[in-house]
Amino acid sequence: MAIAAISPSRTAASAPGTVLNALTIDVEDYYQVSGFEDVVARDCWPAYESRVVASTHTILRLLDQAEVRGTFFILGYVADRHPELVRAIHRAGHEIASHGYWHRLIYRQTPDEFRADVRRSKDCLQAITGEAVTAYRAPSFSITRRNLWALDVL
Repeated sequence: MAIAAISPSRTAASAPGTVLNALTIDVEDYYQVSGFEDVVARDCWPAYESRVVASTHTILRLLDQAEVRGTFFILGYVADRHPELVRAIHRAGHEIASHGYWHRLIYRQTPDEFRADVRRSKDCLQAITGEAVTAYRAPSFSITRRNLWALDVL
């Protein structure tokens, strides 16, 4: 998981002079990152020990103690295998967002492949939470000048 920043649960309006930050967390397992894409085949993922549930619950406890809410960009693959984790994040008051289904770099996909990946992830997350998913983070921030077509797909 990647943590970008921490924000207080209070709004900036309720605390003059307070800097309002955003907290975002990628919910993925250690072997699903782009750096391992050519080392760990996706069809081998089930053979690896998953640490995402325990790690995410630790983060949820810490955020609850600090009264902090954020956006959790959840990999669709993780959501399919651990729907209870998505429900726990949602119940804790955090925004549920898509990180794609397979954590594939967008510039290595065709527009149709990307559309299918995003749709599969979004549908999975929405089915679990019963709410619309409106945010997306590209795996490894892989929307670049060479694939701006991805913005039209989104």
